[in-house]
Amino acid sequence: MSYRTLARWERVSPARRPSAGPSAPPRPHLVVAAMGCAGGMVMLDQPVVAVALDPVARSLGFTTFVMHAVVLVYSLAMAAFTPVGAMASRHFGLLRTFRCGTAVFVVASGLCGLAPGGDAAEAYLLTARAVQGMGAALMLPVATTLIADVYEERERGRALAAYAGLAQILFVMGPVVGAVLIVFFGWRSVFLVNVPVGALTLWVIGRARVRNEAGSGTLAAGQPLAVILSLGLLVWGLYQCGIRGVTDPRTLTALVTGASALALTVRLVLRSPEPLVDLRLLLIRPYAVEVALTFLVQAAQLIVVVHGTLFLRQALHLSLPATGTALIPLVASLTTGTFLSGYLLDRSRSIRVPVLLGLTAATSGAVAWTAALPTGEYRWLVPGMILAGLGMGLPVPALSAEMMRAVPADRRPDASVVRQTLRQLGGALGLAGAGAVVLGINSDAADEAGIVSAEATPGAFVVASCALGIALLLAATALPKGRPAAAPPRG
Repeated sequence: MSYRTLARWERVSPARRPSAGPSAPPRPHLVVAAMGCAGGMVMLDQPVVAVALDPVARSLGFTTFVMHAVVLVYSLAMAAFTPVGAMASRHFGLLRTFRCGTAVFVVASGLCGLAPGGDAAEAYLLTARAVQGMGAALMLPVATTLIADVYEERERGRALAAYAGLAQILFVMGPVVGAVLIVFFGWRSVFLVNVPVGALTLWVIGRARVRNEAGSGTLAAGQPLAVILSLGLLVWGLYQCGIRGVTDPRTLTALVTGASALALTVRLVLRSPEPLVDLRLLLIRPYAVEVALTFLVQAAQLIVVVHGTLFLRQALHLSLPATGTALIPLVASLTTGTFLSGYLLDRSRSIRVPVLLGLTAATSGAVAWTAALPTGEYRWLVPGMILAGLGMGLPVPALSAEMMRAVPADRRPDASVVRQTLRQLGGALGLAGAGAVVLGINSDAADEAGIVSAEATPGAFVVASCALGIALLLAATALPKGRPAAAPPRG
């Protein structure tokens, strides 16, 4: 049934309308609306929480390390639980997994907003943020699949574009929305606002009449726990580099233990008859290169969003509304690059054009932004901010499209899970590495006060510039010169 037919069906009188039930057709426009709300909540988290970090740290007395961890544990939880979301959707069905993830995200958001003061604040808020990341990992990966399932192929592209466009618009609005909420309602409101939005999402998806088709996949707890523990140890080791130095025995012990645990986890996943993620897909060279590029771009993006926001607030001493407004050149250029990516890919018929153009701009912009930081004047930050944002927006959509062509059709769902997992992991490890550099440069007094000093911020931007430079070198040497043919099916 087409969208127009469904629209006409929606307009018939209640007396003639079939009763809602298992046989009633779904309402695709309500599915897009629900997925847009869900995607908006997740997309808003990065810029909104970045704006809220300074007020949170000052209100609860957090150190710089804990302030970083508020973002970090969310990203780590998303990275670890994205494949769990895929596993759950196969076992319980897409709709039930989405509802569960949304409910977890909403409850955890409410708990974040109710964080107490005192000694319990750190453990409480970090735990709630980790649970919030788990909820996002359960609901977001199934969103596009739910949309694709209720639309015919000829209308699917427009529906997915509408979903992505809504999420991007909310991302652009994020800094200003966060600043306004904090000014009028306090920092807790940036978390509490998810409660009514999440409730609306659940209500809308309930009226969309989507059928839940559960499969027979199995659930396993061992692999997710191993991933969380190994990544947690590795990230802790990275931060110890900044706190105690690389040569400190405690730092070396944490790094070696974390790296060894991660290696054992990879071996466990590879040997499992039902792996959490299909890491063997990384043996497909074009796919592996494109995933690595996505990993590096996400690492740089999270660094500049978090540390760029903290610099505006803590070093330039901008008010919250001014901080939100000052971030618009970055998030708007990121969104512009995202929309231009597909156009350049279609026009050039080569992935190298949007990716190399984007990474060249991003690297140049990050270097210019880094060089302008010591001036302490916002006007000199803007050119680098715009260039870096535009450049980081260009590669990812093109890479997402092409990496799906590089794998057999029957392995694309697994390929999407691996990509999403490693993308989130890139952001977490990038922020951890930059945080270690900042902690190493920061003074002890600044660390205790939850402040990233003006002298320490360029260190974080150097890490972002290096990540983008490595990505540019990798893209220039390893990407195919033309659009590769689609991978043949297995068999």
